[in-house]
Amino acid sequence: MSVVKIRIYQVDMSSANNEWKLTKTEFVEVKSDKKIIGKKAGQILASAFPEFDRLNTREGLQKHDEGFLAMRPLKKEEKVSYHDVWEYALVSEDTE
Repeated sequence: MSVVKIRIYQVDMSSANNEWKLTKTEFVEVKSDKKIIGKKAGQILASAFPEFDRLNTREGLQKHDEGFLAMRPLKKEEKVSYHDVWEYALVSEDTE
C-alpha cells in the first residue's frame, strides 16, 4: 500500500502575486504501490473530494512540479467577467 497526499489551496487571482493559501491537507491510502499517473490521481481526488468530481478530473490532471493539479472556480465577482478566487488541488505521492 502507498499513501497519496492531497493539498487544497485557495488562490486569489485579483491580488498582485496570486498567493496560494493552504486550506486543507488529507492523506489517502491506495491499494497499489505503482507510481501515480494523472488519470489515477484524478480518480483519487474525485473520490476524496467530490466537489472536484468532473469528467476532466477523472480523465487526468495537469502535471505539476510536485504532482498533479486540478482547479475549480470558487467565487465570481458580479462586475468581473472572470473568477477571482480559485481552489487548487495538488495530488502527490507522500514521501514522508
